[in-house]
Amino acid sequence: MTAAVLSLVLGLAGCSGGGDDEEPEGERSTSGAPIEHRGIDSRVEVGEIAGKLGKRPARKVAADVAQVVDRWLDAAYVGGDYPRSNFGDAFPGFTKDAAKLAARQGTLMSNKRVGEKIDGVTATRRVIRVDLLAPRGKPAGATAHVNLVIDLSGDLERTDQIRGRVVLTRSKSGWRVFGFDIARGEVRGR
Repeated sequence: MTAAVLSLVLGLAGCSGGGDDEEPEGERSTSGAPIEHRGIDSRVEVGEIAGKLGKRPARKVAADVAQVVDRWLDAAYVGGDYPRSNFGDAFPGFTKDAAKLAARQGTLMSNKRVGEKIDGVTATRRVIRVDLLAPRGKPAGATAHVNLVIDLSGDLERTDQIRGRVVLTRSKSGWRVFGFDIARGEVRGR
C-alpha cells in the first residue's frame, strides 16, 4: 500500500499546469451540444485507492473523473468535424494554466498536427484507469491513466495510440485536470 500511495502522490506532483480556481478553459462550447463518441465508449476501471473509500463510492468517483477525461479525448482527438485546424476548445475540464500548457503542446495533446490531413477519426480502444486519493474517505485527487487508440482516415491513413496520465483535483466546480504526462505514437500505417 505504501508504494501505491507514493505512486499516487508522485503522480499528482507531476507535470503540473497549475492549480488555479478559475473556470476551466474550453468549457465554453460553440454549439452547446455534447460531443458524440465515435467508435466505442471508454471502459472505466478503478485502480489503486490511497485512503479509505468503498468499492461503490470508488466506482462513482472514477466515473466522474472519467467524464472529465472523456470530454478532453472527444474534444482533442475523436470528436468534431474533419478536416480542421482549429483545436481551441480541445481542453475542457483543464485548469487555465494546464490548458495553456496543453495548447502549447497541441500536436501531442490533440489532433492539431494531422487535423487538416484527415476526414475522420474512429476510436478502437478507450480505457481510463483511475487511481484515487481519498484521505479520511474524502476523494481529493485522482490520476487517470489513459489508453486511446484511434484510426485516422483521409489523406493520412494510420492508427495512433495516445497513452499516459492526467492528474486531477477536486474543486467546488468538480474535477479538473491540472497536469499531464502523455505520449503519442503511430501504431501502424494503413
